[in-house]
Amino acid sequence: MSFTIISPANAATMIPIKPVVEIPYTGNEQVSDLLLTTNSIALIGTTEAATSNPIPGNLGGASDGFISIYAKSGGLVSSTRLGGAANEIATAAALDADGSIWIVGASTVVSGTTPAPTPTKLLNPDNVPLTPSVPISSALTKLNLWQISSAGQLINSYETQTAAVISPQDLVITKTGLVIFGDIYEGANVRGFYTSFNKTTLFTPIIRYGNKSTRLTEAIPNSDGSFTVVGRSSDLLLKSRAVTKSDAITLKISATGSLQVVARAVLRNTSRGWSSIGAGLLQGGIVRYSNKTEAAVTKFSAINKPSWNTRYLSRSTALVATGTNSWVTFISAGAIPGLRTWEGKPAAPVLLQLGKKGELISAASFTGTPVAIARNNEMGTVVITDSGISFGLLQVN
Repeated sequence: MSFTIISPANAATMIPIKPVVEIPYTGNEQVSDLLLTTNSIALIGTTEAATSNPIPGNLGGASDGFISIYAKSGGLVSSTRLGGAANEIATAAALDADGSIWIVGASTVVSGTTPAPTPTKLLNPDNVPLTPSVPISSALTKLNLWQISSAGQLINSYETQTAAVISPQDLVITKTGLVIFGDIYEGANVRGFYTSFNKTTLFTPIIRYGNKSTRLTEAIPNSDGSFTVVGRSSDLLLKSRAVTKSDAITLKISATGSLQVVARAVLRNTSRGWSSIGAGLLQGGIVRYSNKTEAAVTKFSAINKPSWNTRYLSRSTALVATGTNSWVTFISAGAIPGLRTWEGKPAAPVLLQLGKKGELISAASFTGTPVAIARNNEMGTVVITDSGISFGLLQVN
């Protein structure tokens, strides 16, 4: 395994790059998160494979979560299957101060009887088949946490039963434990949720946000112990009313889950949502019109105070990462300001480095849909791509 390293020497030319790291599917794998340490790249996701070289072990239910860790040099360090008799999915991860990795996901409930048919329109956040075989009987109604050592070995696992179908989206490490944000499905309604865990046994009661249509996607911690959380909503939140059928929302939520501030990014006759947030309030999302789609990137100085923003014709949402500069990846479907000869036809994935005012510094194109992006000083900017038959790793300094 090796990595491609790109130098942003020419800001006005698109540099085509190919993923030199290919991880083929072995059983409908899906990567849902990417975690960087000082010397490794960790992929977190879900597999339906009974066993494989990248993900050893035996499949318990219909699906298992997994974490695969790669060294900076490119070699596979370890791969751990997260699963038992139930159907499990793994959705997000965070690095603890002691070097261990915490992973959040969801699972079904094991039953000894033949299950009833799976209801239609049931949450399936990772495209995992939810028609279970005996003895699996429920939808994803358990919240799961796994603690993994820095070497990739399972240390502890925890779970709690929820009252509805649950879809955890992000996990944040705090001084006292963990905080989880995501979506909870109750009948035809979806609401954002908060819960915390003290790293031993206690999950706090779930706090819900919205009434019918509120989703939370990513969160970052604030210096005062609160969190900035992004997503989308058409609900009344505090005294903030929806403007469109889907407003992009940025929330400030206290350390104990109280909703404190609501900011909306809206455009009339569109639907919007934030999919990604990086340090320093860099936010990426999507704007849907009746006849086009745009990837949106905004840098805020404070909640509801944009420093700059830009939108690009696209076929996907914008995913962002923060370093000295801003990084964004999406499927481009049109011209990009400051980039010579690029028309975005046919649509193609791109990785852009943006400066202090959102100006273009460098650009690269590749194949496959970008599914995750992260950056740190040691590993650079890493993008995970999905070609439909394999995952690719791209690394850019």
